[in-house]
Amino acid sequence: MDELGEADVGRIQRDTHSFIVKVWLSDRGGGSGRVGWRGRITHVPSGHCRHFDNMKDMAVFMTPYLHQLGVRPTLVWKLQQWLRG
Repeated sequence: MDELGEADVGRIQRDTHSFIVKVWLSDRGGGSGRVGWRGRITHVPSGHCRHFDNMKDMAVFMTPYLHQLGVRPTLVWKLQQWLRG
């Protein structure tokens, strides 16, 4: 165990899901100098990935995997996501 009391987190365990998130800057204005960001999230065990340009899309990608673990979003979380549109 490490200092946080976690078992070897490098191993793939049945009751865990691992994700790799890559974020980079991108030119959004077609040469206007306006810079935004984009990202890609990959579910490590399956290799499935999705590109995103907002945190909501990243959360949507992760939600089915969290449901597999029995995680259910709270009403407050759902409301926050709805308000962010």
